[in-house]
Amino acid sequence: MNHFDVIVLGAGVAGSSTAYQVAKQKKKVLLLEQFDLLHKFGSSHGGSRIFRHAYEDQRYVKLAQAADELWVQLENDADEKLLTRTGGLDIGTANFHEITEIQNALTQANRPFEVLDAVDVVKRFPAFKLRDDQVAIYQKDAGVLAATRCVNAMLRTAVRYGVTLQSQEPVETLKLGQHVEVKTSKGHYSSEKLVICAGPWLGKVVTELELPLHVEQQQVLYVTVKNGHLHTPNTMPLFINRDPTADVYGFPLFDHPTAIKISDHANAPTINLEERGFDLMQPWGQNTVERAKSFLPNIIGDLVHFELCLYTKTPDEHFILDLHPEHQNVAIAGGFSGHGFKFGPVLGEIMTDLLEGNSRHDLSLFGVNRFEKVGVSN
Repeated sequence: MNHFDVIVLGAGVAGSSTAYQVAKQKKKVLLLEQFDLLHKFGSSHGGSRIFRHAYEDQRYVKLAQAADELWVQLENDADEKLLTRTGGLDIGTANFHEITEIQNALTQANRPFEVLDAVDVVKRFPAFKLRDDQVAIYQKDAGVLAATRCVNAMLRTAVRYGVTLQSQEPVETLKLGQHVEVKTSKGHYSSEKLVICAGPWLGKVVTELELPLHVEQQQVLYVTVKNGHLHTPNTMPLFINRDPTADVYGFPLFDHPTAIKISDHANAPTINLEERGFDLMQPWGQNTVERAKSFLPNIIGDLVHFELCLYTKTPDEHFILDLHPEHQNVAIAGGFSGHGFKFGPVLGEIMTDLLEGNSRHDLSLFGVNRFEKVGVSN
């Protein structure tokens, strides 16, 4: 049986970051992935993800600020540019609760922002056309993360620090206790500590906790635009239109030369992993494009590409970042509910800290026991 200081299950952004961060502490680390590395079956793949400080809760704002610093450190460590700053717009009416909550949270966390009216938005960013009653919070630190390249950079740098990467190796049995034993399809391993970052499969790994998770299948669309010079990362910020009449988010031209990336969170089907599909959900996609056209007048609408990914959601859509209630040498990260990728490096830092019995971050939102009762879905 091969022995390690720490075993990490799952090589998405959370697991890859954890392996990277733990190995920097000169620990012997094994990272196990059930599929190929950089696979497309989970939640961490693709050309782009939103990075932003703008959140409705200052605890997330502070975590995003910490992640910002760690993304820059990773870029230096991996010698690769991963985060492209575009600035970001959060759009809604002036009195819409999400808009006022974001302003309050940014203010409490001492992060800079501007409030722009509809005329100001069009003057500065002519790709947009807002209604007269709408405003936008502009936050300069926002940008686009090159998602798959980010995970690859973490894995590549983790190897440099001595991490053993093993893919195509699903877990068959897991024995928790003073020492951890993991049996896979290819080997038998033991460790002092374990970190579980199993993404949509988290509930299947820690079945004893009966975590109240559900998995949604999401899709993102790449649609063509005219006047492309208005839609570059230098001229168009990423955006989240929070107005209920639109409810669309998206990116400037980034991972496609003529098509911007758009999506929304509404109407995503809840699925069983064994029954997931891989085809475009056409009516939903058409509805997303029409809503985007209401404030992005240069959308032509030709669909040049689409991608599917999974959201693993908790009832309150906050993460799970905690130690196992019965095994203090086991840390759990999951339930990222569609907004976890931007925090990737700090997730690894949090897991590393938890294994040592502490955390430098406020984790009050993320306890595994916060639901009505572990074992009861609410």
